[in-house]
Amino acid sequence: MAAQKHAITTETFAFLLMACISDKQAGFTLGLKVMRQMLWKKIRPSIYCYNLFLRTVRECGVGPPELFQELLDSAKPKPKLADGRGAGGKKEPKAETLLIKARVLEDDISSTVADEPIVAEEAASEAIKEPLFTDEERPSSASSSLAVLPNLLSPSFKYKGDIVGLTEVTEAHQRLMVCGGVPGIMDHLRDMCVRPDAKTITLLLDCLPADCDSEAELIAEADKMGVKLDVDFFNMLIKRRALRGDRGQARDVLALISSRGLHPDVITYGVTALSVFSKKEGREFLDSMKAAGLRVNEETWGTLVNNACYRFNFWFLLDLMRFGEQEGIAVSVTALRSIGKADAKMRQMLLKKEKGTTSKFVTEASESGYAEFRKVYDAWLKNTKMDLPRHPWEQYEPENKRKSIAELKEEAQQKTEKT
Repeated sequence: MAAQKHAITTETFAFLLMACISDKQAGFTLGLKVMRQMLWKKIRPSIYCYNLFLRTVRECGVGPPELFQELLDSAKPKPKLADGRGAGGKKEPKAETLLIKARVLEDDISSTVADEPIVAEEAASEAIKEPLFTDEERPSSASSSLAVLPNLLSPSFKYKGDIVGLTEVTEAHQRLMVCGGVPGIMDHLRDMCVRPDAKTITLLLDCLPADCDSEAELIAEADKMGVKLDVDFFNMLIKRRALRGDRGQARDVLALISSRGLHPDVITYGVTALSVFSKKEGREFLDSMKAAGLRVNEETWGTLVNNACYRFNFWFLLDLMRFGEQEGIAVSVTALRSIGKADAKMRQMLLKKEKGTTSKFVTEASESGYAEFRKVYDAWLKNTKMDLPRHPWEQYEPENKRKSIAELKEEAQQKTEKT
């Protein structure tokens, strides 16, 4: 493109980042190269480019060690001769010519962006001679973790052999640490005068380690940057915590949603159901969902049923079965299969108990609950509405074929009366 004198813009690099995402083995390392190349060419990345790069952090690996080592070697400081020339005999460019001019955002980032808009892509490639800031002028608000975490995303990063164990960079949170972690990413965005959006914060959430402290740090950084977090972000946060077993912390997010003036939706309660495992918790959950004016759907009810079957909590399961009948909830094949497996497994454990083999799931409460469950299970199967999967070809079936003979006769009689 340069030989043909075509303009190289952020859109050009965005397509390169899309190509990096498609390489699941080495996309992260390639994405780092693209981002560093963009910055060295003094082209300011847009938030769209940053979001694409975060996708490489989340989805792609570092590739073979030699590829990542090549990236590190390219960031090594070149030795200088006595007259200031590099190893190749050419004078090294001054540090200030290698940086994009950017201004550190103040606390109110929205007013800063409004007062001084980001330069256009056409003007972004002009040579800039002023340094971003010296080491003494670096913002004091940056996290102390930046002192120990490398940030390969920064064009001013110099590799001095202090990064080891490249083959161990296999998880998304480890790849994020190579970029300075959440503080490093946010500090870099401030330097570039780029304001993150809700998608940026959501992508960072997917790259965090599985602990509540990192998630709280991300929310705090988003508040500092003036990003308005939506319900979808908190839905993902609830799901993360519920799947890793932080049930109490997952339910606490509901209070966090209310404190921000947001309203939980059906998906919010659907993912919260992943953390409900007892009859008491289930009753409180269903009551809170009713109080919010939301109807318990088939998916949410099925999640609660799966939790009850997983713990062999038949008293909880009986309560859910009665609730489903009252609300007219159709039972899915997945929920029906979970109930059947719990029934068969409990029967096997009771038989083994009679032979002297004990199980931690066979307790007095589970035995009494299972006995009550067996009394009503067969009748419940006959009377419950089932949501059976439809064959894909049924959508092409003529409408008349789906109706019963009585319905067809009634329609014919109505047409005769009208004529």
